[in-house]
Amino acid sequence: MGASVTLDQEPVVLGRTESVGMTIHIDEQPGTESRPLRLSVNVGSFGEIQRLGAGSYHTVYHPPPTRFPQVALIAAWRETGPEAQIDFLRVPLFGATQIPVAGRPGSQVKVVIGAQEFGPLAIRHGGKTVVPVIFPPGVPEAIINVKAASGVVTQKRAKVDVPAYNRLTVAIVPHALLANGKDHSRIEVFYDLSGDTLAPDRIKLDADLGQAVFERSERGRYVFRYLPPAGATTRTVEFNASVIGDPLSRASLELELGLPPAATLVVTPPPKPIVADGHSQSKVTVLVFDATGLGLPQQDIELTANGQAVSGLTYVGNGVYEASFVAPVAYPPAGLVQFQGRVRREGSTLSGTANYEVLPPAVPTSVALEFKPNPVVANGTTKSQVTLEVRDVGGFPLNGAQIFLAPDKGSMSPLVELGEGRYRSEYVVPADAAPGEATVKVVDASGKFEKKLAVALRAGPSLLIGVRGGYTHSFTSISGLRGGVDAWVPFRIGGVTLGAGLSVTYGQAQQTVEDSGGTFSSRSSAIILPMVARLGYELYATERLAFHVGAGPQVTWVEVSTSAAQNRARSVGVGGLGFVSGSFTLGPGQLLAEVSYAVAPVTHADFRLNAGGLAFEAGYRLGLF
Repeated sequence: MGASVTLDQEPVVLGRTESVGMTIHIDEQPGTESRPLRLSVNVGSFGEIQRLGAGSYHTVYHPPPTRFPQVALIAAWRETGPEAQIDFLRVPLFGATQIPVAGRPGSQVKVVIGAQEFGPLAIRHGGKTVVPVIFPPGVPEAIINVKAASGVVTQKRAKVDVPAYNRLTVAIVPHALLANGKDHSRIEVFYDLSGDTLAPDRIKLDADLGQAVFERSERGRYVFRYLPPAGATTRTVEFNASVIGDPLSRASLELELGLPPAATLVVTPPPKPIVADGHSQSKVTVLVFDATGLGLPQQDIELTANGQAVSGLTYVGNGVYEASFVAPVAYPPAGLVQFQGRVRREGSTLSGTANYEVLPPAVPTSVALEFKPNPVVANGTTKSQVTLEVRDVGGFPLNGAQIFLAPDKGSMSPLVELGEGRYRSEYVVPADAAPGEATVKVVDASGKFEKKLAVALRAGPSLLIGVRGGYTHSFTSISGLRGGVDAWVPFRIGGVTLGAGLSVTYGQAQQTVEDSGGTFSSRSSAIILPMVARLGYELYATERLAFHVGAGPQVTWVEVSTSAAQNRARSVGVGGLGFVSGSFTLGPGQLLAEVSYAVAPVTHADFRLNAGGLAFEAGYRLGLF
């Protein structure tokens, strides 16, 4: 993609623009984020450089005091060693001037400079006018168009004499090195001839110690290599760049021999989190560089992780030191590992820190089981759905857990992972398991986790038959005691526990009717036989206690006889019943208590009654199988 520059305000006009904000975009290589951007320029100067984001920097450029058109040649680079990328950018600097024009009064004047037009201006009395213009660099002439009042256009050309200026800028990487006979610097000289090339032998680069060797040239860039004499004791080497035949194009720079003081220490944690299992490893790096971003070798660095020393820190070049970080055995609080690097320098200690989050080991530390139904029905056929929620030491859902379930009663199917730390199994308990509690052992494949969880059980016969009886109040004189037989079958549909039942009860009622004088009376007797089918929903259950709510149809057979007549009248009525019941497991069966309300109208040519009402009944059902 290459580097580019954007000005906050354009154009930059010398003599008018005192300063201008400038944003420089460069290709930012991984690992260079912490290194500052370095700039050099042939004319003018820069203020402080601020990093805006990845590969984006902002600074303020102060143009030179000269006012003629020229080009600011900017070198931009990072101190990443002798092979660092150096980008050269051009920023045109405009010059402001006035062009005098003579012509007939009333004529219109327009001046064209490159792609810019200035005017039109009118020539007034005296036959002269002055057109203010701004000249970009590299444009040799201005075109003057004079349009007379008659419409005739006269064109003139005026040459622009631009003084020579410095067209050369240089950069050196790195700006400091050891005189050890091995380390070298690269120096690039950039000479701008607006697309023309210059023979390399016209570029001179003189060093006051040793010699810079020319290597290659390309599109105005001239590359030199400098290797200082081994063991040199001087602190700096000065270079002077010049162009034969262009006395104004000059630049100078210095190379430090020896290591400058460390100014910044950056700790970079491993790129990805590792598991806190005591043996997983990843790379942690420490970068030490000077005030300009030059990576420094031979630094005595201390590196710790949560206060524990990290050993094996090795220099890999360009100011980068690497060590292998071994994950902690125990999961730290919140999974946080703080790396701290220190390097001692004269009179002080330079330090840097970085936070790193490790992953908890894939070992459960908490397991919660949910059973549906709960308590679990122990009948050998009913499958209870078991849902597990597994979390690691950090309290996060644990996916991919290698865990096994071992109940002491019954059997469980293999776990199916649902995601987000949730798993599912099915549990079947044999019918001979006594009501109360079972135990499910949860074991991790690594052997690091084991937990026993209690499971409530309840008896689960598939058919119960017994007796029931109670009192029914129909809010009439036919209220009374009733009793009979009862059957109940529990079953499940999906995650819902239901029950279906059938009962037949017997009851009697009498009623005596007298006239107002007491001379005539009639006594009626009724035999009532309600037959009820029930469907109930289990609201709540423990290992012995269960509550149901439900409803069902009721068919009632009634026989009525009166003392005034010897015949008997019989009829059947259809109604409905709603109920709330509770059952308690006791012995081989369960005690039953029920409150119900029934609407059971029965009509005949000789009588009409309601055999329903509010009923309170109790009983005992015996589990058959």
